Amino acid sequence: MERTAFVADSTLGLSPQEALERDIYLVPQQVIIEGQSYRDFVEITPSQVIEAQLAGKKVSTSQISATDLEALYSNLLEKFDRIVSVHVSSKLSGTCSTARMVAEKFGGRVKVIDSLTLNGGLSFVIEEARRKLAAGVSWDRLEEAIAPLAQRIRGFVLPATLEYLHRGGRIGGLQHFIGSLLKLLPVLEVRDGLVRPLERARGWHKGLQQMAEAFRKAFPEGARVVLAHAYNSQGVEELRRLISQEGVVVEDVRECGPAVAAHTGPGTVALFAAPR
Repeated sequence: MERTAFVADSTLGLSPQEALERDIYLVPQQVIIEGQSYRDFVEITPSQVIEAQLAGKKVSTSQISATDLEALYSNLLEKFDRIVSVHVSSKLSGTCSTARMVAEKFGGRVKVIDSLTLNGGLSFVIEEARRKLAAGVSWDRLEEAIAPLAQRIRGFVLPATLEYLHRGGRIGGLQHFIGSLLKLLPVLEVRDGLVRPLERARGWHKGLQQMAEAFRKAFPEGARVVLAHAYNSQGVEELRRLISQEGVVVEDVRECGPAVAAHTGPGTVALFAAPR
């Protein structure tokens, strides 16, 4: 039986040690603060990213380093026969493109999979890949076998404020002014690889309620769930209470990670779900 290693980028929302405990090898995204680049979880921590944002510094992200990824693949292929490398949606980042370019150097031993999601969604895709390979699905058919689950994964994201979406240029000044004045917050949906506004909520608690309602509508028969937050454990626990019902299994609570928090800001909560 061929030995397979699983790789993900740090949009997974776990530290390298946490990922390794789940037999996942992590390659860091780049976090950029005031023009200076840092490797996520390696040269900067999630709390330092949040502190920089709260201090008013400009924070953004960039994709993985091809050099980092090539080194990781080389090291792993000394111990494993092949690698499944699962990454943040190609519609949100150039990470998949970089991974595919690097994978070509290893003669078919590395399979790159576009998760069409991020954070907890990556975990669901990786777990499905493990199950399919264990069930005897061929290497060449792996992406096809994973696709039905990947297409049903959903994410729901609620920022605590419009401030960071405004700073990042994702909403205009007038929208920001009006939204702040009316205390309107966007409930965002991660679906088919893209992040789209789903609803507008008047205030934080209403936003959480609408988020929970959107989740229940998408998964009326229940789901497996990963919750994530950016420095907001209280908010994520409130969301957990709102979605608690028969058939809903919260498998993990983790950091949003810079990939989400850099754009939506401290206080953000997120929910990623897949069919049971």
